[in-house]
Amino acid sequence: MRSYERVSNLYQDIKSLRSAISLLSWDQQLLMPSGGAAARAEHLLRLTKLEHQLLTDGRLRDEIEKAMSDASAFEETQLRVLRNDVARATKLPADLIERKASAASRGYQQWRISKAANDFASMVPHYQELFDIAGETATALGYKAHIYDPLIDIYEEGSTHAEAAATLGSLKDPTIALVRRISEEGRPVDDSFLIRDWDQPRLKVGMERVIRHIGFEFDRGRLDIAANAFCTNFSVHDVRMTTRPSRHFRGIVSSSLHEMGHALYEQNQRTDWEYTPLCGGVSLAVHESQSRTWENVVGRSRPFWNFFWVWFQEQFPFLAEIGTEDFYRAYNRVEPTLIRVGSDELHYNLHILVRFEIESEILTGKLAVKDINEAWREKYREYFGVASETDTDGVLQDVHWSRGSIGYFPTYSYGNLIGVQIWNKLKEEVDGIDEAMERGSYRRILDWLSERVYGYGRMMRPKNLVEHVVGEPMSSKAWLEYATDKFSDIYELR
Repeated sequence: MRSYERVSNLYQDIKSLRSAISLLSWDQQLLMPSGGAAARAEHLLRLTKLEHQLLTDGRLRDEIEKAMSDASAFEETQLRVLRNDVARATKLPADLIERKASAASRGYQQWRISKAANDFASMVPHYQELFDIAGETATALGYKAHIYDPLIDIYEEGSTHAEAAATLGSLKDPTIALVRRISEEGRPVDDSFLIRDWDQPRLKVGMERVIRHIGFEFDRGRLDIAANAFCTNFSVHDVRMTTRPSRHFRGIVSSSLHEMGHALYEQNQRTDWEYTPLCGGVSLAVHESQSRTWENVVGRSRPFWNFFWVWFQEQFPFLAEIGTEDFYRAYNRVEPTLIRVGSDELHYNLHILVRFEIESEILTGKLAVKDINEAWREKYREYFGVASETDTDGVLQDVHWSRGSIGYFPTYSYGNLIGVQIWNKLKEEVDGIDEAMERGSYRRILDWLSERVYGYGRMMRPKNLVEHVVGEPMSSKAWLEYATDKFSDIYELR
């Protein structure tokens, strides 16, 4: 047996463990009875510990190096990706991995209770532990410029605190200025008819019909309702999404399209790469570029709703009197809101900026964990002109910190920017995209994305893939032009 084949066999053990961990996590968030929390924490801890042991086993490292000597070009690419994964994991002590797995499981369970009870104080010890672990993780991985650098690199290889600060900073002032113009000069938009006690299961059924029509294959996936929307997968043939209920029409509709973007990325991986390290999204920013594109660039566009709006009018007859243009403007209404996942496109990046700044301040010792909620309110007053009266609608709204996902948030805004750049390139190379969406036709869009983005899996590094697809690095320019044009039209700005 060649060394490459031995590496492949060892990798299958790791991949199978990761799938088991993902399945238990999916069940924990969707189906598990509350009484199972302690046992589930123990199961996840032990499986995570075992996965780390297999990934950092000297046998795997040795076989990778041996395999490099006679690998084909394709095999060498796989080995390079796996070697990078091994190198990162090897820097992290086993006890740190175990403590994070345990703390994240306990933190998530407490977060569900604390959020419902508006009880920030009960989350403070969990946040403190997880931010401390993040600091230890950064030290173990190593950094020169900023403690945030190795943490964001986990989610977006090659990114840094400086890049995140510059990128989010480049969006801040133009966004606030455009929001101010809309408030002072824009034609008013009424979205009150989209806010009511919607029949959530019925909305979900409607969205299942929409995403099936677009191209999501339900014999290889599913959609469920959960408190927080997410997408996970155990193989190319088993991709699972959840969607978020809300009193606003955008709740289930928008979050379903968002998670569908992630799901299409995973369902359209090359099936012949299924059991290699190359299968899967290359990074969170590229993944978010697809979820944000399907949610916003496509899912909040006129062509999209010129086809699909009648479907919801049929499903909810009281909407029959609402024309497509009135709905389109209402669905895209710009208004400062407290909840990130319910945000309009303009305010969304400001939500991310708040979280990024708070993470950075905690990690550098400028902000104490016990004071996060007050810092949160102050930043919302400054950037949005509103502040939450409850921590449920404030610092407790996101699941990320309760699971130790620190360094994650900037990838959402990166996704906004990269998504528009990729969409512009798609429209440049494929004629008649708006007209195709008007007819409800998405085959050419999916084919192009599958060939140019999804099909590369993890073959390239994130920055290289972006430049390969669009011909330039990530930039805020295209997104700012897109946002300015779109909302100047909706609000009839001069």
